[in-house]
Amino acid sequence: MRRSRRRFLGGLVALPLSSLPGVHRAHADAVRHPIRLNIPGPGSLPFTPLELVNPLGIDRALGAELLIRYFPSGVQAAEDMLAGNADFAGLGFVVLPRMQAKGVEIVTIAPLSGETPPFSVVVRAELRGRIRALGDLRGRSVGVPVGSIKSKTYLQSMAEVVLASGGVKPNEVRWVGTGQNIDGLVGALAGNVVDAVFCEEPFSSALVRRGTGFLLADLRNAKLAASVPGAGHLRAMIATRPALIRQDPERVALMVQMLRRALAWMQEQTPAAIVARLRVADDADQADRVAALRNAASLFPRNTRFSRAQVEATRTFLRASGDPAADTFDAARLVDDTWAGSRP
Repeated sequence: MRRSRRRFLGGLVALPLSSLPGVHRAHADAVRHPIRLNIPGPGSLPFTPLELVNPLGIDRALGAELLIRYFPSGVQAAEDMLAGNADFAGLGFVVLPRMQAKGVEIVTIAPLSGETPPFSVVVRAELRGRIRALGDLRGRSVGVPVGSIKSKTYLQSMAEVVLASGGVKPNEVRWVGTGQNIDGLVGALAGNVVDAVFCEEPFSSALVRRGTGFLLADLRNAKLAASVPGAGHLRAMIATRPALIRQDPERVALMVQMLRRALAWMQEQTPAAIVARLRVADDADQADRVAALRNAASLFPRNTRFSRAQVEATRTFLRASGDPAADTFDAARLVDDTWAGSRP
């Protein structure tokens, strides 16, 4: 991409509403550019900034209409987007190099993750005092969303790397498949199906708040995170097809601008105020999300700029997890920071 065109496109993000392509100030309320976004959920915490766009009216202020569809996983959200059924998808960044290794054309345009890895190992409450370190999980059962013999889930790969930092090999625990929802995790622990679960926010805060389990290892602890290879990798981001970037760069500019405004709003709000805007109907779910946001102040980025250190840490994580995608990892092909910007 030529430098002049790159500077022009990047500048679109900072332009006022009247200057955005196709949007006239006098008709801002009438014009609605539909932008279709697929994300995991509903209620998956890493994608909270995107869920705030519509309740805050950010899309309408920019002359757009953000249409969100939920999928059971980020992979499914991305596959549907790649099939042309959506413009963008939110998913885990480590999925992209795996897709890249298989020849899939996909690129990220903006990050959703801050500096805090939102992962924890939560142990069944009645085992307090008997399990005091990761090494004590050797020979125990650990719940995590599992894939197949040929394909591990992202969370299982992450769990294996975390346990390895405590000297526990993947074949030294019994992996039990659990759902990515609080009911499934509570059932697995309270029903003595597993001794521990590996999960991310808001589920870890929910399990502790409800007394179902206790935190054994929390990657929000800087000392523990430093012992886990690639722990600071980019967790989640927004991805799209390179073809859409070439054909409709203004749509990409709008998507990044919506995210930027949502993040800026979140910086000025309390956790309770943020969750209130999400209109969560269940009181327990609402409390869980507030607790999660309160316990992880830097869970989301302060702005949309990509951290080059986070992107590179992804290669380290892939290598530590034994993923062959580490050998073909190409950040230049995976990240387009034209609109979001970048930082060290």
